[in-house]
Formats: sequence, C-alpha cells, structure tokens
Amino acid sequence: MPSAEGPLLPRRRLGAELRKLRAKRTLEEVYQATLISTSKLSRLENGQGAPQQRDIRDLINYYKVDKPTADRIRRWTAEGRKQAWWKEYSDVVPGPLDAYLDFESGASVIRSYAPFIPGLLQTRAYAHHAITALPPSRTPDEIEKLVELRLRRQDLLYTNSGSTQLSALIDESALWRMPGTPEDARSQLNHLIQVSKRRNISLRIIPFDAGLHPGLLGLFTVFQFADDIDRDIVSVESYSGDRYLEEQSSVLEYLRTFDTLTHKAHDHDDSRDLLEKIMSSLPTPKETS
Repeated sequence: MPSAEGPLLPRRRLGAELRKLRAKRTLEEVYQATLISTSKLSRLENGQGAPQQRDIRDLINYYKVDKPTADRIRRWTAEGRKQAWWKEYSDVVPGPLDAYLDFESGASVIRSYAPFIPGLLQTRAYAHHAITALPPSRTPDEIEKLVELRLRRQDLLYTNSGSTQLSALIDESALWRMPGTPEDARSQLNHLIQVSKRRNISLRIIPFDAGLHPGLLGLFTVFQFADDIDRDIVSVESYSGDRYLEEQSSVLEYLRTFDTLTHKAHDHDDSRDLLEKIMSSLPTPKETS
C-alpha cells in the first residue's frame, strides 16, 4: 500500500530504537540468541532495507520489550515495509532523488534556498521547461513523468491541513530568468503570489541589492522533523549530485546560513510587491502578437 510518507524514516526510527535496545550487547551475542545474522542486524540498525516481521518479533522477545515500545516498533516495521507513492515513477527516479523524497515527505518543516523556483512551488509549465533544460537529457516520456512527479510532491503542502511548513528563500534573479513564454512566466509569478498567502508557506525574495551572499554557493534544503528520534538533515545540491549532511554541526551551520539569508531577504509583503511588479512588466499577449 503506497504511503504519503516514504519508508526510509520509519526504518531509521526502528534502527535507532534497536540500537538503543541492544545497548552494550554485541551483534554476535544477539545473533547467538536469535539466529538473526550479524549483517542483517547491522542493516536493521542502520535503517537499510525492509524489516522482516519475524525478525522484529524475535528481537522484541529477546530484548523483553514493554508493550508501548513493542507497539511502536511494530508500527515502524509496518510503515517501513510499505511502498512510497513515488515508486510508480521508479524508472525515472534516481537513488539520490528517492532519498530526497523520503526526507521531504516526512519533514514537518522544510527550509529551502534556491537560485531558481523550487520544485514545490513550480507550475506545470515551469517544471516542464526546467526538467527539459537541466541535465541529464531525457526523453519526452521521461520528462512528462518527472513533471507529474514534481506536481504530486506539492500535495504535502495542501493536504493534511497544510501540516508541512515550507520556508522558501528565492534569489531575485530567478524571477527575471523565467523559461517559456511571457504567459508561462505570468502564470508562475501569480502562482507564487497566491501560495505565499497560505499559512504554511513563507516565501521571501533576496533582492539584487543584497549583494554577495552565502546562498550564491548553491542550492540547499534543510529538513526538520517533529519526532525527536529523527535527526534533521541538510540536502546540498550540485552539478555532481546531492549530498546529505546529518551531523548536528553541519545542520546548525546551514540553519545559520538560512538565518543570514532571511535577514537579507525582503519581508513577505515586499516580496509579494516585487512579484507583482515583475509580473506587470511582462508583455501582454497583444504586445507579443
């Protein structure tokens, strides 16, 4: 059964709990008592692969887990065995993106800086142009699948009463470097204006007169989670691929960077005013005919 939240986070929660339960026992000791191989135990504790219910049952019995903890472990096991909804796009989703979608689907707060319109705020036309223009090259069918995937990802902002909070900082240059027709650009700018009025979406523009700033080093996203057992994670995107940083010092560094960029950005009202100003500067259909 496809799940709104991917299986990675429940597996990681399960792994953290199992590591805590094992305490000072070695993997070999647990193997001798349960006949669950040390390699499988290691994968379970590191949140890798779908957990097998029989293994989890045996570990619950061996560790003599109390009922509330056992119920929590069984729930994470069941959730860790489900398929994410984006598996139907598996032929066009590379491994790094699969992990990104897992983190995105489970985050309670997403903080993003981008030199272009972030995927969660793109219109269909913008997404199509962006996916077509950026490497690697793809077939028309692959592009269409990725566009559909990008639009479905946005559901997390509009379902469950907008329980996911998005704080997006966008460089002003992205608003002037719009792909497609003036009408495509107008539609994207109007979409940004409308979604910025939602309670769970904060959209602020870093203006040209902010000068040089640390965001110019590249796109990054901080995923923060409501459950204390989940470690916050930073995704740093570059031409050579994505990196995921989980060390607390790295997360704090990027949160400080995000705070610095926020102070350089327009406030919400001025950001909307800028969006409207740029939209009004676009040629009308009559002017382009």
